[in-house]
Amino acid sequence: MIPCCTCGTIIAPNSSNQCASCLATVDIASLIRRGPGGCDLIVHQCRKCRRYERDSNNKKFIYIEPESPEMMALLLKQIPALSGKSTQYVKRAGVQALQVLDSMFIWTEPNSMRQRLMLTIKADINDVSIQQRIKVEFIVKWKECLDCTKEARQSTWSAIVQLRQKRDDSRKGLLILELAIARNALMRKHILSVQTKKAGFDFYFPSLDKARHFTQYLSKVAPMRIKTTQSLVSEDKTNNTANIRHTLACEMVPLCRDDLVVIGKQAKGAGKLTGKLCLVLRVSSAVRLITVSPSRELDVASQCTELHSDTYWRGESSYRLFLSSRRLVRFVVLDVELCDDERDRYNSADSHVYEGPQSGVSKYALADVEVARETDFGVNDETFMCVTHLGHLLSPGDVVLGYDLASTVLSSEAEWSIENDVTSNFVMPDIVLVKKIKGGQDQSKVEGGGDNEELKHKKGKAKSSGSKKRDRRMKKEEKKQQKLAEAAARMGLDTDKDVYFDEDAFFDGEGDPISEAVQKENEKFKKEVDMDEDLADDLAIVEAELAEQAFSDNEDDETH
Repeated sequence: MIPCCTCGTIIAPNSSNQCASCLATVDIASLIRRGPGGCDLIVHQCRKCRRYERDSNNKKFIYIEPESPEMMALLLKQIPALSGKSTQYVKRAGVQALQVLDSMFIWTEPNSMRQRLMLTIKADINDVSIQQRIKVEFIVKWKECLDCTKEARQSTWSAIVQLRQKRDDSRKGLLILELAIARNALMRKHILSVQTKKAGFDFYFPSLDKARHFTQYLSKVAPMRIKTTQSLVSEDKTNNTANIRHTLACEMVPLCRDDLVVIGKQAKGAGKLTGKLCLVLRVSSAVRLITVSPSRELDVASQCTELHSDTYWRGESSYRLFLSSRRLVRFVVLDVELCDDERDRYNSADSHVYEGPQSGVSKYALADVEVARETDFGVNDETFMCVTHLGHLLSPGDVVLGYDLASTVLSSEAEWSIENDVTSNFVMPDIVLVKKIKGGQDQSKVEGGGDNEELKHKKGKAKSSGSKKRDRRMKKEEKKQQKLAEAAARMGLDTDKDVYFDEDAFFDGEGDPISEAVQKENEKFKKEVDMDEDLADDLAIVEAELAEQAFSDNEDDETH
């Protein structure tokens, strides 16, 4: 035993000849709190996208939740004494090794631009281990990431996605795509800007691979064909470099849910529906069709077919739009009787009503239905009998939307399609039932409500005293900007500010949530989904397909 060289306490011999109390006076905190070059400990964060810099060499920024294990790991890596980047001044202090035994966050004001930790450090000094609790403070400084730097420059886009659906009411066909984009923040974050066009949108991207990934995402939601072209902007022959801009034209199949479509006699890929008038049941990655005059001897599944985009574009002239959902008429169901095959399957009178997947019955079934126009009540006693696929959805007293082919005035093109494209053995029905109205809501409130508001606004607005041409130009520009703002809000975008997206909320450059425009459109969409069960089913199918795609993308990332 020897006395301590500092305080004289009798201790076991060691290389420093000091007791543990004297060794504890070694200032380990100054070693931990010292940043690179003797400066403060600094963590860089992008002011726009709110990502943190993970590696200064690769200039890679990542999203990190506050006070998360990832944030703790990032902060500990910024301490040179612990990361092993600067060990010379640690060895000069006589410390052989440093080890973190425990770490925890100390709460700080979110706007203070500080991150504080409480660390329990074990240090080996001259073959003697000591333990100390140290408070460490990090300063958060702004540093713009490369992605945000590119966005701030002029003419930064290198690829454009032109999404189009060429039909009169293209807004209905783009509805599902808008909702799908709004529900996927990973797809939105690469969009530099968006512009509305006559029959769709233009999305601008910083690179071709991100634009292609976006088009693959859209093709899972709606059937479309994609064509890629490129144009040369500038060329440097000395360095053998060129600035090329790419255009990806995505043309959607011009068919929407609830449309009536005539499939020509020469159509290929339509199966048993060739030469018949069909109803569009659903539109996702493929168009699902059913004949409007189903046979009672066959089940519903055998009278449906899937129309893929490749099949449609190869025989585009064989598929003609007969009537759109604008021509739907309200009917009242008077009586419902399942066909023979369905009646044998369901003996009880109440067991055939479809009330969701848990009800134990299929959604569609053939039935003979007696209906009357809602406008004919109290006027005449005219009723109609028809065979419909909505047997499990309808009950007496329900209000249903359908096509009144008996009294509808057809266009010359529609009449030509019936005479030349439909086979002679096809029986044209008087009534085609399409869908049941939930809760008896007025369809005019569900679709086209914005047009009525625009008409009221136009009627109440006084004429300007200035030039009529200038007024028309200003009104056209205002209407275009309004449509752009509404469409961008539905997709989770904002055209007034530079918006950067997160999984849970949207933030502008100052970190404040942007909610008014987005929340209004989300509430409007929610009402549409609540009133339209078929739209809710389409959204569920889209979300399932997108979930499978996200799972496959994650597997690909793990393999690479």
